[in-house]
Amino acid sequence: MTEWLLFAGITLLGAMIPGANMAIVLRNTLGGGIRTGFVTAAGLATALLVHASLSLVGIATLISQSPALFGLIRWLGSAYLLYMGVVYLLSSRNGHADPVDKIDSGRRHAFFAGLMISLFNPKVLLFFLAMFSQVLKQDHSWPMLTLYGLTPVTVELCWLSLVVLVLTRPAIQAWLARVRHRIEGAVGVTLMALGIKVGLG
Repeated sequence: MTEWLLFAGITLLGAMIPGANMAIVLRNTLGGGIRTGFVTAAGLATALLVHASLSLVGIATLISQSPALFGLIRWLGSAYLLYMGVVYLLSSRNGHADPVDKIDSGRRHAFFAGLMISLFNPKVLLFFLAMFSQVLKQDHSWPMLTLYGLTPVTVELCWLSLVVLVLTRPAIQAWLARVRHRIEGAVGVTLMALGIKVGLG
């Protein structure tokens, strides 16, 4: 149980570190409201479930040992981050509020955006592989393996949901509305920088 608590603590600290996940949640919550924020968080958590499942069944080891496959995942992730960064940077130049149909479209695509940003981040896969190799043992039962696999997913979803709730408080929402386009621009630049960093390895 001590090892699991340590594992949960490390995953929580990892979730709290600002990065692409926090950036996309911030932007989508600001642009589409609490529902869009929760949908984005669900997409990110689903991607973590995929990463955890791959790590537990050993496929992540094969991917990390295949330079060509790992490189493909890295470049796909880099391209998607750059694409999203450009989209948000261009969006920040639009000084008008999003129309309703655009907001609805953003909600429909929020899950996919969160899923893809995390899914094509090879560092997340390697993180799970490194962590699981340290805490999992051969005599662990499937219930215990399932607990370890679901822990980072649950932690990520709970933390990002808390972030969404804080961002949608009236006082904070009013302040964010005034600086919305500057935040979108900052998120766009951040995602582009992360895309370049992922691409360069």
